[in-house]
Amino acid sequence: MIASISRRSVLTDETFVSLLLFIGLGAFVWLTPAQNDTWWHLRHGQAMWESGSLLRTEPFSHTAFGREYRNSWWLSQLTFYGLFTWGGPLLLTVFAGACGFVAVYGSWRLIRGPWEARLVLLLFLMIATAPEWAVRPQVISLALMVLAAYLVVHDRTVWLPLVCVVWANAHPQVIFGVLLAGAVAFEALVWSRARVVRDVLIAAACAAAVMVSPGGWHYWTEAVSTVSMSRALELQEYRAPLDAASIPFWIAAITLAVMTWARRDTLRNWSRNERALLIAAWLLAVASVGASRNVAFFAVIAAPVLSRLCTWQEVTQRKLPPVGRLAYVMIALAVAAAVLVVRARWQDGGERLGWRPLSPSLIEAVRKCPDRLFNRLEDGGYLMWALPSRPIFIDSRIHAYPLNLLKQSREADLHGEYVDVFREYGIRCAVVATDSPLAHRLEHDHAMRRTYGDEQRIVFERSE
Repeated sequence: MIASISRRSVLTDETFVSLLLFIGLGAFVWLTPAQNDTWWHLRHGQAMWESGSLLRTEPFSHTAFGREYRNSWWLSQLTFYGLFTWGGPLLLTVFAGACGFVAVYGSWRLIRGPWEARLVLLLFLMIATAPEWAVRPQVISLALMVLAAYLVVHDRTVWLPLVCVVWANAHPQVIFGVLLAGAVAFEALVWSRARVVRDVLIAAACAAAVMVSPGGWHYWTEAVSTVSMSRALELQEYRAPLDAASIPFWIAAITLAVMTWARRDTLRNWSRNERALLIAAWLLAVASVGASRNVAFFAVIAAPVLSRLCTWQEVTQRKLPPVGRLAYVMIALAVAAAVLVVRARWQDGGERLGWRPLSPSLIEAVRKCPDRLFNRLEDGGYLMWALPSRPIFIDSRIHAYPLNLLKQSREADLHGEYVDVFREYGIRCAVVATDSPLAHRLEHDHAMRRTYGDEQRIVFERSE
């Protein structure tokens, strides 16, 4: 037994290079950035923590105040706020980063094949999931996606409805848990017909589990509505993945299509759980073509599937020699470099990681401004947290506001068309982006005077 442990602990080319990559990924756990969504999630968590109840109406804006509000993030928000209260930004950062790390590592553990292929797929996972590494509930969804995949692979799908209940109260992308259960049921309909009744019932239970949340039966209609509104507003993460950063996705998707066709005659020899993952990968590929925010979820399922679509019998028989002493030196240097980078990035208290998005001077200028406030969508979360008693104009909770208001806000932000919206909502104070069309137009409005400005934002106050 001791000899067996010793053999497993010897570093080979595979374990050495993989370890270096995971050291880098581990460093990123401590460097996961906060962004505008982070702050409204924290503010929600704080409000629920202090009131001891869930939010059922919109309480933070003057434009949608009192509107019915179904908060499908409450579990994540309470977790975020609790971690933030106990350990500050660092603890919350590590938690969010750990969720991303677990997702990548868990998916990688499902990959088969020679070490060269495993490394390529690990790099794909790191690149494709990188956009979701942020302090927001999406990383929890990503980790739950991999947990669901493990349940499928190990034929423990009976637990999927319970996972979906937790998921539905942590993040609305629980729909991917239902998709995975549906893929298992579809596999049974086509191949493993003896399991049809059981798998269809589990899929139905997952669909019902989604409604054990504040959204209730409205979840499905709100999911469609949110996607529709986001597309109407042309939000970046709801656009097709057509930028240079999306090239790895397209390579993986095309490879999935080509290899599935090439191996179509051998799919009957796969295990039923592997076929279910293949079906899920296809469904997620289609979802990702429509919205770049789904690419990370495609990646964690597609990487194991791609490894199974290829045969590696000849290559896997090759034994890798242990690495030399230089490799251990490189590992020690990598760990030291990671520690130094993490320490340097946190020397300013996390400002460069998004934990101080607004300067004290800006916050004070907005505090002194008369009601009512105008702010762009990206700043709503920051202001909601920094000035909890000050109702905001809007923020990135697309589901909380009527589409007409969102469009008006976007027109003002992008094109400077502010007159009608300022009149309609009685705006007397505005926080706008420096050098934006709106800032330039307000500079020439004699009814508005500039009370604060920096490289990122300007504050205007109505002078009359």
